[in-house]
Amino acid sequence: MRKRLHEIMDMPTEFHEDGAPEFPALPDEFNRNAPNAVPEEVKNRPRKIMLYFAAMGLFSVGLLFSSSPHTKDPTASVTPPPAAQASETPALIARPTAAVTMEPTAEPTQAPAATPDPVPEVDVIYYYRASLVYYAALNISVPDRVTSVSLRLTAPDDEDPALEIELTPEEIAGGYYRLRVGDRDDGFDANAYFAYHEEADLTMELRYTVSGDAGEKTHVETFAPSEELWIDWRYDSEEDIGGIAEWMYGEIFPNCFVVRLYESTDPEQQLIVGSDAGTLKNGGIAIAVSIDGRDIPSEDGTLYSAMYRYTDDDTVFYDYALVIPVPEDFPQHGTATMTLTRRLTDSGAVIVRSKTIEY
Repeated sequence: MRKRLHEIMDMPTEFHEDGAPEFPALPDEFNRNAPNAVPEEVKNRPRKIMLYFAAMGLFSVGLLFSSSPHTKDPTASVTPPPAAQASETPALIARPTAAVTMEPTAEPTQAPAATPDPVPEVDVIYYYRASLVYYAALNISVPDRVTSVSLRLTAPDDEDPALEIELTPEEIAGGYYRLRVGDRDDGFDANAYFAYHEEADLTMELRYTVSGDAGEKTHVETFAPSEELWIDWRYDSEEDIGGIAEWMYGEIFPNCFVVRLYESTDPEQQLIVGSDAGTLKNGGIAIAVSIDGRDIPSEDGTLYSAMYRYTDDDTVFYDYALVIPVPEDFPQHGTATMTLTRRLTDSGAVIVRSKTIEY
């Protein structure tokens, strides 16, 4: 007959499972035979509310909770904890923890990324017209590798160019070029050209040559002008009353600095006193008037407007006049500096111009 384990190990009968019945049952001091505890259902009310809201499409649960590993996913299934065993919980004794000094880990040394050489090119900062005056500005990058730059302004189907310009080596080396023709401070006045040609937008042809390891390469690009409002900014004196200025402008504001805009289609044209370009939206214009180092306050300006249509044209036009009188505590006659700041409608480029006038 095969011996049982307690017989082989020669264990006393009171300590094996099939011990003699005359011995009383050992006390269940270790709760080996305790009944399994039924886990109590725990309702997660916040999660339930969130699911209701998500079901109704009020919000996306994924947007409200972080994906951090320390944050529980409210949409994850909840697993009940294992059945609790009724037992005594041993008291926990706090013990000091030895401080551990972490040696800093040396970061791997990375070789600096190679910076690519800048590409030599010519960018058009802006090209626009106001009435029949054309304005352009160029930016020349890596000018020491740009050997030539030229401009041609031509009308469609017309071989005779309105303007041809070849930039000098000094202009190329400067890295910036602004179109200025004749005795004008800025731009090219095409009125003389259109006196003998049919009016049309002048297309700008930009041609430039750059040098490289493979030799020289020529680039040719064409640009159509955007259209901006014509701006007239001046000082109206008493002598202008009844003269050619009144005939041109229709109304004179004696002893005032005036900015005039014509044929705007914007009923809310931005035309303000100041010099902060950051306050201007595209198409916005600001004027600052300084006398003896003092700026005329913005509240001293008054904006006038007139609305009208042309015959057989449904377009509504607006003329504007920003009138700035000389304040009483300023010199009534002398020298003033007018600074015009505008943000172009299409490109958003900011243009600042100044002039000094006697008043």
